Amino acid sequence: MDLKYDIPNYIASVKMSSKKRILVEGRDDRSHIKNLLNVTLKGHKVKVDTAENIKGDCAVTAKNNRAKIEKVHAITKLLKTHSNLYFLCDREFLKFEVTDHINDLMSEDEGDGNLNWTIGHSLENYFIKEEIVCKAYRFLCGSEYKDAAEDLYKKIFSYSLKLIATVTLAAKAIGKCSYPAGTIEWQDFTIHNEVLTFDVVKWKSNKNNVVAADFYAKYNEFLPIVENSNVLMCSRICRGHTAMVLLQRTFAACLNHVATEDSSALAIKHAADFCRIKEAALASALAESWLQAVNDGEAIYPAGLVNSVA
Repeated sequence: MDLKYDIPNYIASVKMSSKKRILVEGRDDRSHIKNLLNVTLKGHKVKVDTAENIKGDCAVTAKNNRAKIEKVHAITKLLKTHSNLYFLCDREFLKFEVTDHINDLMSEDEGDGNLNWTIGHSLENYFIKEEIVCKAYRFLCGSEYKDAAEDLYKKIFSYSLKLIATVTLAAKAIGKCSYPAGTIEWQDFTIHNEVLTFDVVKWKSNKNNVVAADFYAKYNEFLPIVENSNVLMCSRICRGHTAMVLLQRTFAACLNHVATEDSSALAIKHAADFCRIKEAALASALAESWLQAVNDGEAIYPAGLVNSVA
């Protein structure tokens, strides 16, 4: 990746720019925000920059795009000369309180001057709505069982969100935020009487390492907390990329479940085929489904940011 600016050069370039600018964390964020502006502010001339193109100047900013944004924001806030520069950061775990349940302490579209945070863990969390996900999957799935799978998926969707929230909190607790999404397969889920469960015991039995053991212990610790939490809170605290992976696999589990009556071999094939869809294609379909819902007034988005640059 070519680094276009260091932090002082970026700040100087914005000061000389006549355009409104938004600084986001990564390339995917840039695409999603540009497309969102095309829907919400038709004909806009807002330039969206990415922190990926800015070189960090310390051990923290060298490896963390959010830290770069926070540093640029802090500097420009002191300068009081960059009224054309706006920021969007992933909230991650900011102002979530986890006691015997998950509590959200952040107000809708909370910000700090020109800095806005996503309402959920990351920008992808805006996609995590039953209707948005199902519409995207209908375009991606070619199976003749997708109607029945979608009907079942809607019934188990809240269970999916709760197990993903539990995975997210357990992974954070052991300092492995992206773990174990890549190791959980659709076969690790069971569906009985329209209830989805993650067979964490079976999953752990196939993993012979300390990380898996630590995750297993934390998963069981957070499970009753998440079970006691509102589904909306679960959808917000889920790590966005973990959610995209695991929502795909729970839908595959639904495909397998509804097709098994006809043929177990065929059911496995349909589930496996859906799981082969790349994350980039999933993100693109989910983003488009979200944008259509935004255009129809049926989905939330970083309204504070959009209204600021309007």
